[in-house]
Amino acid sequence: MSARKKSSAAVDEFFPDEYIKRAVKVLKLVSEESKLRIMLLLAKEGSCRVTEICENLGMNQTTVSHHLSLLRNADLVVTNRDGKNIYYDINDPFWREIGWQFFDYLKKGDDIRFLGKFLLKRLGK
Repeated sequence: MSARKKSSAAVDEFFPDEYIKRAVKVLKLVSEESKLRIMLLLAKEGSCRVTEICENLGMNQTTVSHHLSLLRNADLVVTNRDGKNIYYDINDPFWREIGWQFFDYLKKGDDIRFLGKFLLKRLGK
């Protein structure tokens, strides 16, 4: 058996096909810019209404609602109703932590960068 086939078999043993397919689905969702911006906003701000997300990200309500629906169907986002208001939030603290870790990762480097409306400052030396 070749080293490549052994490696693939070892991966399958620890990561069954259904896990790999779920990971691909989730990563595809959050790799799209608008959905990633929504996830990062929710990671930063916490629970928000659609109109708040639209205002913060400069996106229209139809687009935001569509993205939230896809994120909710993938169990990345949950809803909570308070009277007539529906609030969206990250489903699991794990995803909120990933959002913060993502910001920390992007902060590395010598220059200041902007990601949407989020200012990323250079780490002190």
